[in-house]
Amino acid sequence: MPSPSDLAVVVCSRERAEMLAAALGTIIAHTPRETEILVVDSASTTDETALVARAAGVRYVRTDTKGLSIARNVGIAATRRPYLVYTDDDCVAVERWTEGILDRFADERVGAVTGEMIDHTTVDHVAPAEPTRHTRVLDGLDAGHGALMAFRREVLVRLGGFDDVLGAGRRFAGAEDLDIFCRILDAGYAVVHDPSCIVYHMHTRDDGAYEALYRGYGLGLGGLVGKWLRMRWVTGARMFAVLAGRTARRALRHRGDPRRGPAERAMFAGIVSGVAGTRRLELDGGRFVDDDRPAPIVVDGLPDAAAARIEEES
Repeated sequence: MPSPSDLAVVVCSRERAEMLAAALGTIIAHTPRETEILVVDSASTTDETALVARAAGVRYVRTDTKGLSIARNVGIAATRRPYLVYTDDDCVAVERWTEGILDRFADERVGAVTGEMIDHTTVDHVAPAEPTRHTRVLDGLDAGHGALMAFRREVLVRLGGFDDVLGAGRRFAGAEDLDIFCRILDAGYAVVHDPSCIVYHMHTRDDGAYEALYRGYGLGLGGLVGKWLRMRWVTGARMFAVLAGRTARRALRHRGDPRRGPAERAMFAGIVSGVAGTRRLELDGGRFVDDDRPAPIVVDGLPDAAAARIEEES
């Protein structure tokens, strides 16, 4: 049975020092001492992220290259713990939030475990008690999300990690979590969603940012579809039918909502644009080749300057 000493919690953060401090406070309070806690600074332009991590007494590493998937891959390289839990800097942990994760990994066929993200305004939400086991590639679309997801490190390494081209900070600004779930399922592992593992989401965007966020999610979903259309045409076509169909139905249902209506339409447009935008990208196995990485952002005087080189050395 995996133990807390086998686990590393990875929090990727960029330019959100206040949120990070709140998140770390709850993670430290509700995570066993034997568990490693690691902050990956995703190319912040100041030293504030580093200072928050140091004040909390947790490990800090940095990548000078912006991109959520890039930061998550730096987290893989920065620890040798056999199980990794990822959560976001705008979420807070609750008591015993990692216990179910370790229990699920007792099954050697489980490659990933996901949990519940609950909006902080609905904390009385009661999640279903029973875990859900996913085994088909298309199940990855509904297996969970990046706010609370855990992996066998060896499986991530075998698959090459997250797709650097997908996720926040890049043009295809979403679906990096669904992408890795689908690839893990395709490799023959199960993904288990355990609703007893919970984080609260604490940040709500304004209407303008909401629409841009949804378009970015759509671009990422389109990138995911475009990848599978090339890897396995039938699977990719089914993905497109599911994702585009769901988004179109939500757009129709919320057409009179001044917030959700434009956001859902932006997501649908993003899916279509994302599929088209992947045609020129080269594939290497299950990952896009990242030929257009953002320029490095160098900040002098950080507590651990050598940490910025982790991604190049891994």
